[in-house]
Amino acid sequence: MSLTLFNILTVISVFVTLILSLFFFINKRGFILENKILASLLLIFGLQIFYSFATSSFAFQYFLDWHKPLFLLRQASFLTGPLIWFYVNSFLKKKDVFNARSAVHFLPFVMAVIFLLLTYRVMNGFVIWESVLDLNFTILILAHNLVYIVLTLLSMKTTTISFKGFYKNILISAQHPWLQILLVGFIIIWIINLNSFAIYMIVKKPGWCAYTASIYALVAFLFISTIMFFLLLKPDVYYIIAKYKNTKLKADDRSEYLQKLSHYMETQQPFLNPDITLESLATDISVNPRILSQIINETYKKNFKSYILEYRIRESMRILADEKHSNLTILEVLYQVGFNSKSAFNNQFKLFTNLTPIEYRSKAIG
Repeated sequence: MSLTLFNILTVISVFVTLILSLFFFINKRGFILENKILASLLLIFGLQIFYSFATSSFAFQYFLDWHKPLFLLRQASFLTGPLIWFYVNSFLKKKDVFNARSAVHFLPFVMAVIFLLLTYRVMNGFVIWESVLDLNFTILILAHNLVYIVLTLLSMKTTTISFKGFYKNILISAQHPWLQILLVGFIIIWIINLNSFAIYMIVKKPGWCAYTASIYALVAFLFISTIMFFLLLKPDVYYIIAKYKNTKLKADDRSEYLQKLSHYMETQQPFLNPDITLESLATDISVNPRILSQIINETYKKNFKSYILEYRIRESMRILADEKHSNLTILEVLYQVGFNSKSAFNNQFKLFTNLTPIEYRSKAIG
């Protein structure tokens, strides 16, 4: 019964993964290049789910002629690590990911395929779980993906991305948690693969693969479902750049507008106005609203609402920590900094400080 359920989940996982991959391939909005990288990554996940399902099926032992092409399909796992690395670096705009040297990252995959094609020519029979090639290539794939996990973590380490306050980051800025979900999901799948491999090597029973492969399929299903949920929750995670792809800003102009914006926010404090809008702020500093939105999004990785909220919270923190304002109630403070709702203020304040306004004031003033 449980295996039947896992088999159904496997089929659903493959179907959903392929649909999601197709969506990113044909989607013309958002991060166009990154969408295609992600689509390729999801396609490879779908192929690996199918491979896991096929090798765990007892019926597949009767289709020995299919073992060679299936094992060739397995080598696509060599592409998973590089694609994760490419995606993260491209998303962060840290590297020109596709250049003449990019081919180096795909050499392990190409060499593995060439080696197997040459080996197959002098090999009469080939059964995946009886071949030493399965052991050696699995070790190589796991080690190869581990290298790229480390490289990707190093790429993210040099940014403001942090795995602390994950829920807080989701509500404040969608982009960074999006990368975290992808990377954490990839690491979990890597660990499941490692454990599946370890169990198989210990017991040396192909039948056990049915259980480990089913667990892999379940994890993949949850991973893909999480991606879909996150896209529904925060669709701007990959749409945000598309709005500005035809808006070219010179470096000097960007610097001038950014300086003007920062100066105005610090000196005039327009965020205290509860009715502030992107258009009104753009008018105040004589900048096109579209350009202002682009500058805020690309510089601070926030939308306009989140950008204003942060200023309001920081101002409320200043007031609450000042003994001269200790006579002000929390309600007076929230209205003073531009909020209209006590619940909204309390929620946003706790997201930024991990404390309620009362707790923060008590801790700051004593």
